[in-house]
Amino acid sequence: MKDFAKKHPINKSKAKRVKTSLRAKRELNQPLKIKHLFIIAAMSALLLYTSNAILQTDVVNIRGNVSNPKVEFLYPIELANDAVLIELEGIVVQEDCEYLIQIESYGKRVYAQEQLSSLLTLGLESYIEKTFSSKQPDKPLFRVMSGPYLNKSEVNNARELLMKNGRQPLIYKKCTKI
Repeated sequence: MKDFAKKHPINKSKAKRVKTSLRAKRELNQPLKIKHLFIIAAMSALLLYTSNAILQTDVVNIRGNVSNPKVEFLYPIELANDAVLIELEGIVVQEDCEYLIQIESYGKRVYAQEQLSSLLTLGLESYIEKTFSSKQPDKPLFRVMSGPYLNKSEVNNARELLMKNGRQPLIYKKCTKI
């Protein structure tokens, strides 16, 4: 018969009572040991020495011995007087520009005419222009346009009016050289 009673701790040896929970079961692995650091340092020193010997480089101080540097600016007389002469011949060309607004573009003239009638109630000078798409050259498009406007202020006012009425207009600028 087996005795299932707890054995008294006096009967156990003291060597077995040491707690193993505080001891590591295996040796910790360091990612980089000290001997590896010495090897890397020695190899880098050897590489520096051999590159200096092979390339025969000398370290030289490139700083000059100037204690008080003086800088002189020699401007022409026109620059000293804040006057600059620029020749504009051939650069500036006078242009006569007008601005147009494209309100919408439709595939059928009926829809463009409906949009045109609603724009006339807003008081905008509008018309329909027939164009062709680059993707479908045989299919005509009918653009509802407004304008021409002579300056940016007029075209921006008309654009704001269209945006308040739920439209997304595009501004075109047509210029001709004089």
